[in-house]
Amino acid sequence: MNLVREKVIHKKYGTGEITKLDNDHVYVKFQSVDQEKIFKYPSCFDVDGYLTLENQDIKTTKTSTTRNQANKNKNNKKQWNQSYKTMDVFYEKYKDALQGEISYLRKNGGKKQSLFDGKLIEFKKGKYIYSFESDDELSYPEGTPITIWHRQEKEEGSIVGCEEFTIIIETKAKLGKDIPSIDISAEPWRLLNSLIERLTIMKSEPSQIVKSLICEGTNSIDQSDTEISRGQDTAVKMSFEQLITFVWGPPGTGKTQTLAKIALKHIENEEKVLMLSYSNVSVDGAVKRVAKLAGDTIKPGIFVRYGYPKDKELLNHEYLTSYNLSIHRHPSLLRKRQELLDRRKYISRTSSEYATIEEELKSIRLRLMTEEKECVKDARFVATTVSKAVVDPVIFDSKFDVVIFDEASMAYIPQIIFSASLVEKYFVCMGDFRQLPPIVQSNKNSVLNTDIFQYCGITKAVNEHKKHEWLCLLDTQYRMHPKIAEFVSHRMYNDLLKSAGSIKDKISDITKQEPLCDQAMVLADLSGLLTTCTKVSDNSRVNILSAFLSFYLALNIEKKYKIGIITPYHAQSRLLHAMIRDTASIHPEAKTISSATVHQFQGSEKDVIIYDAVDCYRMKAPGILLTSMQNDYANRLFNVALTRSRGKFIGLANVDYMKNKKLSQNLIFKKMIDKEIRESNDITGTYFEEGYNKNLGNTMKFYKEKEGEWAFINDIITAKREIRIDIPDKPKTSLFITKLVKALKEAKQRGIKVCIRAENRKSLPRELMSLAIENTFVSNPLAIIDKKIVWYGIPSTQAGFKEERVKYRPIIRFKGANTASAIYGFMEMNKTIDESNAETDSEEEETDENTFAAYIRLHKKCPKCGKPMQLKKSPKGKFFISCIGYPGCKTTEFVKAEFVEEYFNRNGGTGQKCVRCKYSLTAEKSRYGGGLYIHCCGYPVHSYRLDEI
Repeated sequence: MNLVREKVIHKKYGTGEITKLDNDHVYVKFQSVDQEKIFKYPSCFDVDGYLTLENQDIKTTKTSTTRNQANKNKNNKKQWNQSYKTMDVFYEKYKDALQGEISYLRKNGGKKQSLFDGKLIEFKKGKYIYSFESDDELSYPEGTPITIWHRQEKEEGSIVGCEEFTIIIETKAKLGKDIPSIDISAEPWRLLNSLIERLTIMKSEPSQIVKSLICEGTNSIDQSDTEISRGQDTAVKMSFEQLITFVWGPPGTGKTQTLAKIALKHIENEEKVLMLSYSNVSVDGAVKRVAKLAGDTIKPGIFVRYGYPKDKELLNHEYLTSYNLSIHRHPSLLRKRQELLDRRKYISRTSSEYATIEEELKSIRLRLMTEEKECVKDARFVATTVSKAVVDPVIFDSKFDVVIFDEASMAYIPQIIFSASLVEKYFVCMGDFRQLPPIVQSNKNSVLNTDIFQYCGITKAVNEHKKHEWLCLLDTQYRMHPKIAEFVSHRMYNDLLKSAGSIKDKISDITKQEPLCDQAMVLADLSGLLTTCTKVSDNSRVNILSAFLSFYLALNIEKKYKIGIITPYHAQSRLLHAMIRDTASIHPEAKTISSATVHQFQGSEKDVIIYDAVDCYRMKAPGILLTSMQNDYANRLFNVALTRSRGKFIGLANVDYMKNKKLSQNLIFKKMIDKEIRESNDITGTYFEEGYNKNLGNTMKFYKEKEGEWAFINDIITAKREIRIDIPDKPKTSLFITKLVKALKEAKQRGIKVCIRAENRKSLPRELMSLAIENTFVSNPLAIIDKKIVWYGIPSTQAGFKEERVKYRPIIRFKGANTASAIYGFMEMNKTIDESNAETDSEEEETDENTFAAYIRLHKKCPKCGKPMQLKKSPKGKFFISCIGYPGCKTTEFVKAEFVEEYFNRNGGTGQKCVRCKYSLTAEKSRYGGGLYIHCCGYPVHSYRLDEI
């Protein structure tokens, strides 16, 4: 916030006025003395400081803001680098940084990733384009080389684009029309190698624009002027008047519209324009906006999207993409190709005619590829990704009068410099340095973390309230509710962002959605609901109850509105995506809901945003995605999440946890929490308690405790294959437990697989203990039945966190195979070996023999100490029997086939049966190693592990 001209009071000098403010000092002219006084900033405004703001109404917010701004400056100083004096110094510094990133990616990348639900989109230029779904969010740049594994064949291909959980690839290999699954491994480091090659060629003869960007950025700060150039028309004008223009476009300020205006004005001036961006979404959006703004003047060949667009409208447009334009110019080639493809279906591959057709098809492909390149060369406006530009000579061997780079804050500085090397006249850089920074995996202190705005001194100039000669600010936003815009303007944009007058009326119906009608910002406080955060195998984090409650809020919003659920962690977004898929398969209207991490939402907008913070107990501290102040990282991420919303923002957080962990006062996430509580714009567990009255469709239902218990027992009774239950802490002792145990034992007698895991087996009621194993990873009250029905909150436990107030324990039933699979994987429910080492009176503890592990405890005694033995599993997955007196007694032995057969025949008759085919089970020594082979006597043969029988 700008404090210039604010009145202050000093104990000695009395009343004065602030005349100037910079990073470390505030300048004040007092009425009682002639000389201007200088004070250390911001400590002069502390409680024990020298100065007090005269206006008490704004005292708290302004002093807090200035202190936060100073901290922001301090954090930015750590990252900000002086412009380099020569191209050679710059080249060496960034080449080393890129090579460091390459080394990291080569070491940690290249792992296989599974894709599923593949669909053939089209065949063009001799390559097949496929769309696949992924369990994880993938964010590979366009053109990233990949290896494909399909049906024991290994093929080469490349990434066309990634968005949320959808990935598009291209390959010369024909995989089919519908592909259930493939594996891929990516090699993104090759693109960085190509970038180094481009920089190496460029550094021998850098253009004036390149030299200015590298060496003159910080020299362009106007120390005598505090007024930043502003407005869309000003940005267009500056793009003609100076070699370099930076357009700072905060959320919703019409950055894409301004880009289109700049492009069209230069096209009118007979200049050729290249538009580049980090993402396909940005490129597609720019092409569509330029074409729309051009209106009736648009003609085939003027505007060209080079590369494969993700936008369906562009994909199907007659001539806006380079490939479609080449076909538009030569429709006879397309007809000829289709005729040849139709003929080829009925010809033997070994015939000479087949070979002739292949040669003709190859000739057509080459002609279309040549024509496509000519289309790009002839176009007045070309748009593509910077990744494609780096590897494609059609772009990097060309020169353009104007280059416009969008979403510049997310790009590596070498990518920006390379782009500038393609310019003859004007370079325009667009973005928002208060949003997402570049993604660097190798080193948090790498120079690659610095964005182009910081490098050129623009961030420094803005923080010091100085003008930068290259900078133009778009200061009017047309997207968000004014309350949301005011919040971010005050805390992220130095109060420079204002709202268009008409915006509030346009989005009023969105703001009226639940919860808290007419409130644009709402906090859902999950304190007291026993939400539990778990770190999963890849170190991401998931909070199952928080995900259910986020999805519940989304389902309560009218489906005519587009809803985005944003979370810092990809594991959480994967779980939410699974819920959306399950629900949309039954209720197609749920497709208006989407979920992804913050990075996937950059550049988009939704009517309503639900932000799931995820972090809570049992995590020792919130993750860096919520808390990191380095380069203002956490604030930039949360700013993106908050400003995607048009009419309503709902934040979910465990406030008790966040308060206990003492979040930094400089975090706007913390300021959001404090603001909504202060203004009573928060909801608590009592709001969710009304969930059982809501009609949420056929996938999700809330229950009261007694109703939930009856419904849960019914699902146990009707189970067809398996029942898995996780019990953290001690369950409530009640008649329900007795009924549950009875239903579980009957299920086992029907051949249903039953697996109960307890965090502490000894805390269970006696009748339940005999059915359970101990697994210390258990942290959520969960059940999964037949891999498609999920129960949360049942059996009810006595668990609670010391710092939390007990309010409400939700009981939720969700039906969906994708959701069940995701939770099963995250909670590692396949781990079913008993981890208990406690010496227990086995005779009192065990009351049945329905698992092999229980049978061992009852019937096998240690030959040395006489204590019961137990089934264990080694780190390599080998089963063995050990004494429960370990480590006092270290007796172990192999599991013998004869003992397993004894267990199978414990009840007489024809022995234990296979749950799948009802044939008898048998055990024999494996032909592969010293283990046992447990299988049925039917066909096909069904095999089992020792912890499954």
